[in-house]
Amino acid sequence: MAHLASPHPLYISEILFAISYHLEDDRKALARLARCCHAFSEPALSVLWSSVRSFSPFIPLLPPTVKFLWDHSQFDEVSLIEFQCPPEEEWRVFDSYARRVRRLYSGSHCHQIVARIRSETTLFPLLRSLSLQLVEPLDMKGHLFSHSLRSLKISGPAYVHCKDDRVQMAIAHVARDAPLVEHLHIEDYTYSVVQSSLPPLHFSHLRVVEISAFFDYTLLQSLCHILSQAPVTQLKLELPPLPNKEWNMSIPIFPALRSLQICGNPASAEQFVFHLASKSLQELSIHHTRGPASAADYRQLLSRVVDKYGNTLQQLSLSLSQSPTPNYPYDISQAVLDAFYALAPRFNRLETLHLSLPHNRYVHLAPELTFESPTWPSLKLLDFQAI
Repeated sequence: MAHLASPHPLYISEILFAISYHLEDDRKALARLARCCHAFSEPALSVLWSSVRSFSPFIPLLPPTVKFLWDHSQFDEVSLIEFQCPPEEEWRVFDSYARRVRRLYSGSHCHQIVARIRSETTLFPLLRSLSLQLVEPLDMKGHLFSHSLRSLKISGPAYVHCKDDRVQMAIAHVARDAPLVEHLHIEDYTYSVVQSSLPPLHFSHLRVVEISAFFDYTLLQSLCHILSQAPVTQLKLELPPLPNKEWNMSIPIFPALRSLQICGNPASAEQFVFHLASKSLQELSIHHTRGPASAADYRQLLSRVVDKYGNTLQQLSLSLSQSPTPNYPYDISQAVLDAFYALAPRFNRLETLHLSLPHNRYVHLAPELTFESPTWPSLKLLDFQAI
């Protein structure tokens, strides 16, 4: 009986890709593999270019006239207005590599300019994850964000006084060009930001949002407004150190929210919780590591939380370092515990409580918190850390 010969392993594309993915962290080995034989070229190149740390590797692949502008620092406004985008055949080499990219980290001025020059085409058509620093405001005609995008991190310019709303406008680009985005992370290091006039934007698939506003509340409030109606279920905020008790929010925000994490002072956290439209928040974490605070701020915050979410909250975490109140950290700790004791019966569904507080022998952990008690009808886990 004749026996069919087994196919050569290197004729099986799945094996070639498996070998290439195994070498994902060894970029030099992948480059050598791509050059060693024709069979390995496509799998090795696909893995090698799937994650790119900057836009720089694409600069040598640009059409000659575009690269000439870059080499001679002619990406000024006058040159760009008069410049004609090269024909598609001149982008063939660039496209052959760009279509392999799934994750891109870009802070390059060149990336934004090339997207502007080639405004009719998406540069990276199969991109899934993008980390982008906005060097300059975006051109509304360009398509910097791929329709395939699922995860996006945007950083504003660092440590400058920003006189435009480039971050907000970038989010408008995302809503227009990347409607399937699910995770959005925004970092802002600017000292002042222009208030945007954008209305709430439409995001059908956005579920997870992180916003870090290190210096200014203006951008934070603006972003909360334009994202206010998105179906976000998980939100993390990093607030500026100084409290802001007067949020200018004209509408309730984040109606679908289930999990909220706030890194900031309790006064600002209380105001944010006040403006939440969600009716069924289940998880809340407050981490206060910088900026001033008082016992009254914590009492008001806890009262606000129990008034709105006493019947839905299942997990509560509060962490207070010694740095916000260096002179009286233990007085604050005792005030927080006292507030919990008074409000405990109103947390009807609370199952998990995490407390991390400055502690000494004068801070008193009441016995009601250490064993099953009618005071905490649903509590299953208590985690108390003295720091």
